[in-house]
Amino acid sequence: MFWIYKCNSRQHPHQVAYGDWSDFFLGEHDDEWGSTEWVPALSNAERGDTILAYQTDRNELVGLAKVTGFRRRGGFFDIILHPVKKISVKVRPLKKQDSKIAAIPALQPGPIQTLYEISATDANRLLRAAGVQIRRRRDMAKRELREIALGAGFGSPESNRIVERAAVKHVTSFFTRKGWTVEDVSKEKRGYDLLCNRDRSHLHVEVKGVAGGRRQFQITAREKRIWATDTSFVLALVTRAKSVHPSLDLFKGPKTLRQFHFQPISYFAAYD
Repeated sequence: MFWIYKCNSRQHPHQVAYGDWSDFFLGEHDDEWGSTEWVPALSNAERGDTILAYQTDRNELVGLAKVTGFRRRGGFFDIILHPVKKISVKVRPLKKQDSKIAAIPALQPGPIQTLYEISATDANRLLRAAGVQIRRRRDMAKRELREIALGAGFGSPESNRIVERAAVKHVTSFFTRKGWTVEDVSKEKRGYDLLCNRDRSHLHVEVKGVAGGRRQFQITAREKRIWATDTSFVLALVTRAKSVHPSLDLFKGPKTLRQFHFQPISYFAAYD
């Protein structure tokens, strides 16, 4: 999960807390940076999430950090972050250069909430423009998949159906708003759920819905094979699918397979 965490050091009357990200990135060790006592929204973050540290009074993307945990303090939690990389790049010029960066919801004016969710696609676009390439640690990806294999990440059949329906509805609405004609072909077992057509273009969209914020999901061998060979294939990953504001990431074509680590979690066995 990716977040933009905004700080301001000017101590305006409306601020319940203030700080300068540059102070945090002076060190190289884990440190507390914020509390649910002052910013309840920090409880939405989870261990392992990536933080894009943004200093609003300087319009600066200061650096990258990782959430390493939470420390209880009375009835509240202090969020513990690990500094990953100092960046120090002004954001306004990046928005002028790229309309897609300018359209990132977390960078729009609106209610002040400190922690803003940002999709993996938008986070990578913003970081690439800032001259930063991020790669998830392979051991972290493997550890998450091992947790799934041991039982974490599986809901009941009914809850899975609810999540999947919510995800399909969200993806259908997204493509419809973009001018695509959307047909549900999931019952035809093609290896994808939605056939989207617009003018002479078509997309084969496989929808994956996740109740939480982790970008991890089950995928069949056939779906993976089609993803690896079909240039029209799009994996639409919806996290927090049942929430009011689900997050959608799109991965189009075989090349995007490289962004994921795959691990088998079941086998088909037959006795001769």
